[in-house]
Amino acid sequence: MLDLRVICKRYVTQSFTQVALDSVSLSFRDNEFVAVLGPSGSGKTTMLNVIGGLDHFDSGDLLIDGISTKDFNDRDWDAYRNNRIGFVFQSYNLIPHQSILENVELALTLTGVGHAERRQRARKALEAVGLGEHVDKRPSQLSGGQMQRVAIARALINDPEIVLADEPTGALDSTTSVQVMDLLKDVARDRLVIMVTHNPELAYRYATRIVTLADGKITDDSDPFDAAEAARREAKPTRKTSMSFVTALGLSARNLLTKKGRTAMTAFAGSIGIIGIAAILALSNGVNGYIKKVEEDTLSSYPLTISKQDYDLSSMMGGHGATDEEASEDKDASDGATGGKAQGTDKIPVVTAVKDMFASVKSNDMTSFKAWLDAGGDGIDKEVNAIQYGYGVSPVVYRAGKGDEKPVRLVPNAMTEAMSGGASSAATVSMESMGTSVFNEMIDDQSLLDSQYDVVAGHWPTSANEAVMVLSSRGTVGDYTLYSIGALDIDELNDLVNSAMTADGKVEAPKTGADFTYDDALSTTFKVLSPADAYRKNEETGMWTDMAGDADYMAAKVADGIDVRIVGVVRPNETANASALSPGIAYTHALTRQLMQRAADSQIVQEQLTHPETDVFTGKTFDELQGEAKQGVDLGSMFSVDEAALKSAFSLDTSALSGAAGGMDLSGLDLSGLDIDLSGVGRDIDFSDIMAKAPAPDFLGIFDGLELAPEQMRQVGVLANQLFEGFLRSDQFKVLSPEDLKDASKLAAAFSAYLENDAAAQQCLAQLKALGGDALAERLQQVMGDYVQKQLAPYLQQSMDQVMKAVSEQIATTVSTQLKAGAAGLMGQMATQMSSSFANLASAMRVDAGAFARAIHFNMDAEDLSSLMMSYAKASKLTYDNNLTTLGYADEADPISVKIFPRDFEAKERVLDYIDAYNKQVKAAGHDEQAISYTDYMGIIMGSVTDIVNTISLVLIAFVSISLVVSSIMIGIITYISVLERKKEIGILRAIGASKRNVANVFNAETFIEGLIAGVFAIVVVVAVSFPVNAWALAAKQVPNLMSLPVQDALMLIVISVLLTVVAGLLPARSASKKDPVEALRSE
Repeated sequence: MLDLRVICKRYVTQSFTQVALDSVSLSFRDNEFVAVLGPSGSGKTTMLNVIGGLDHFDSGDLLIDGISTKDFNDRDWDAYRNNRIGFVFQSYNLIPHQSILENVELALTLTGVGHAERRQRARKALEAVGLGEHVDKRPSQLSGGQMQRVAIARALINDPEIVLADEPTGALDSTTSVQVMDLLKDVARDRLVIMVTHNPELAYRYATRIVTLADGKITDDSDPFDAAEAARREAKPTRKTSMSFVTALGLSARNLLTKKGRTAMTAFAGSIGIIGIAAILALSNGVNGYIKKVEEDTLSSYPLTISKQDYDLSSMMGGHGATDEEASEDKDASDGATGGKAQGTDKIPVVTAVKDMFASVKSNDMTSFKAWLDAGGDGIDKEVNAIQYGYGVSPVVYRAGKGDEKPVRLVPNAMTEAMSGGASSAATVSMESMGTSVFNEMIDDQSLLDSQYDVVAGHWPTSANEAVMVLSSRGTVGDYTLYSIGALDIDELNDLVNSAMTADGKVEAPKTGADFTYDDALSTTFKVLSPADAYRKNEETGMWTDMAGDADYMAAKVADGIDVRIVGVVRPNETANASALSPGIAYTHALTRQLMQRAADSQIVQEQLTHPETDVFTGKTFDELQGEAKQGVDLGSMFSVDEAALKSAFSLDTSALSGAAGGMDLSGLDLSGLDIDLSGVGRDIDFSDIMAKAPAPDFLGIFDGLELAPEQMRQVGVLANQLFEGFLRSDQFKVLSPEDLKDASKLAAAFSAYLENDAAAQQCLAQLKALGGDALAERLQQVMGDYVQKQLAPYLQQSMDQVMKAVSEQIATTVSTQLKAGAAGLMGQMATQMSSSFANLASAMRVDAGAFARAIHFNMDAEDLSSLMMSYAKASKLTYDNNLTTLGYADEADPISVKIFPRDFEAKERVLDYIDAYNKQVKAAGHDEQAISYTDYMGIIMGSVTDIVNTISLVLIAFVSISLVVSSIMIGIITYISVLERKKEIGILRAIGASKRNVANVFNAETFIEGLIAGVFAIVVVVAVSFPVNAWALAAKQVPNLMSLPVQDALMLIVISVLLTVVAGLLPARSASKKDPVEALRSE
């Protein structure tokens, strides 16, 4: 039962108030056909909209089954329209982009009816109005009468109690109008039908009640009804309305499909920003991937290396450190300097980087550190590709003889000996890292090797008996490698090196070429020994002899050696930016382990381990060897005495004699028969201390302006040491007399002659030029020359004067003592004749020190002096540890170096954090000696990479932000246009009971679809463009995958595109939800 009580409705503008309904009171029966007549503007449609809940009254009340609607909210009105009201409009108000079946079932979607039931009920409703065969047609494919029947079916689909028809026949011809009226009359049998019409004929013909309005008031009612007297029916339960987002998606998708061209253009316009973002991300990801690969490749060539004996080079290389003033005053540089200038002075603060570096030298506890790494390093293993331990074990390589042929040693050879030149083992390791060694252990990271190298023949080695040949980036193999594996005659190489070391520089090189194939490489085998295999014990003396030069002895050892075969040939691929392996031969760590075990099992190593205080090569203790090294040559043979001059150095003081002895003539006394023993003279002089206190040359400035790696700097130091030691062994030095050593100009001239004429010196200078060009060689030559003339010569002069003075004093004392003892003996023989007269003879003996000094001559020649100095220089190598290293022994738990290969630079920083945390941990436990000292060379060299990458990232973010803003504005505008275009659809949805949120969701769904299409389209475009771009980058720049958009980034961009369009469409969707449904229905 519907009851209007004093309903008033006014439309107010700024200057005019239109009264649409003026205190209208009207009650309707539950089932009757009411026709409302009246002129235009009389309030008919307004009353219909108020009854339908599309418009709200200003005053009065509307009762439905006795329930007041005064307090209804928007959800209540939505439920009311959906459950109780069915609208039939003059202009049909069907949604054009949906089929008539979908139009009819639309109202059911708001009540949560399932899909199958919706379809069944909608088909039944259409069959009821005679359109069962047209269910899949669009409204545009139907006649006016058919469309109105679809509107009636839609109005009846939810079985409403009230059907409101606004001019249902206004757009129809008379025949069709009759058909529609017959339908409405049939509907009115069991429900209330209220029809507004301008056709009185149809009204009086079909309606059961006629209500006339004029000027907003009821002027006539053909069959009034008093609701107070009628029985009230039970109120129908209200179903809450709700449209699912899937339904909203379907509505919007079908709407967009009706405008395919514009939808495509809209998606393209919306995708422009996403395309830009996707392209930037693809390039960024590709470049980051390339940078990451460069970092990984670089770190494979320059890993974080920690040596047993290490020091911090970072301060010296970076020019950082404390100044002398800071060191003494313990304050910061800013306290004593401003802008690099000391306050109040013109002095430039001097940073003591070199002194600080050597002050930081320490021996690392590699055993504890390795145990920590093997245990996982608190998670460090997740940040690294591999951890490689170095043991200083180098294979001794032989080519086995065929038949009666003797085995031939390939490595070490004359070239390796010339390159090491007596350098320390640490220097040799440095040279190996620079690629001067043919045989190198490969890192244990197969994935990294696979990313850097292509296998051109065979396969990677997997056991101790397998090795791989590593070609250069051009696919070539060096002849030095072929010499070292026996493919070329090693004697030819040895002859070349020896001639270069001794000749005048004109070396005749062989003219014959070398043919070497992949099959030759894969058929190459050789024998590998431990250095300990070359020693044989002399059972008579108990000492060990190096038998490396005895071919017969080594033949048996080689036969029992480790067989190694080349099983593969690899070369760096085109995309590799650095190489983890040096060209030559790479073997597995399993071979290193076998060599270590082979050395440990040898008798000589067992004896050395059993007797750590004794040198197995000489049978002497290391203390004895150190003492002999300090003592050097027998100083007793270094000096000679001029007897005539010595004779004049001694005299007797006759006045000191008493009695008859004073008048005796003793001038004829013959002292030559006395036995003067000088063998003990000079034994307490510590020449090693003299050499240790010699000034060191200053090499600090020679690297200025030169781009050298840390290992190359160490190699320069090795070559400088070779130059100095070679000078002490050279002919130019040997011809100098002791007096010449005191003359700085003669010493400098000898050094210059050595540099110009000595073959070994020339080779050192050539290697220096290869490392740093002519500038480095010239600087080092100048520094060494200045050192010899200005530092070494004055020091030697002062030292030799002090030695001569000390030796002269010792000789004078020794001879004087022995002469007095001899004189005392002579007086004892004469005692029987002159026992009392010569009592004071001994005390009368006098020695002239000046004359005595002139009687002593320095016998040591330059060669003896050179040998002495070299003995002192090498005295520190006579140790237990060096013996074990020479024999190839190493303890696997105590490596001499650790190489850590981080995954990238970010991982490297985390690795350093782990190591620093380890240092803090052991120090906190009171084990300061276990703390690790290291130098982060790559951190020094590549410290700015992170800043550059961060800057690029900020720029990219700025571009992305601009693109996002543009896309959002554009999507908002497009969505607003869609709201304007679908205004009538908004009115239809509201009329069938859709809530404001449902309407907003329809447009949110539309923006969702547009964003999805735009995002997918953008990804497709970028992926399509990436193929030619990547092909060009690889062909032109050897950069793989320059544009690479990861799947997760692509999905993220699609999500971002959807979110952007939805967010941008929120305001237009909100405005759509606030549209007045009455005005919306009137729009076209």
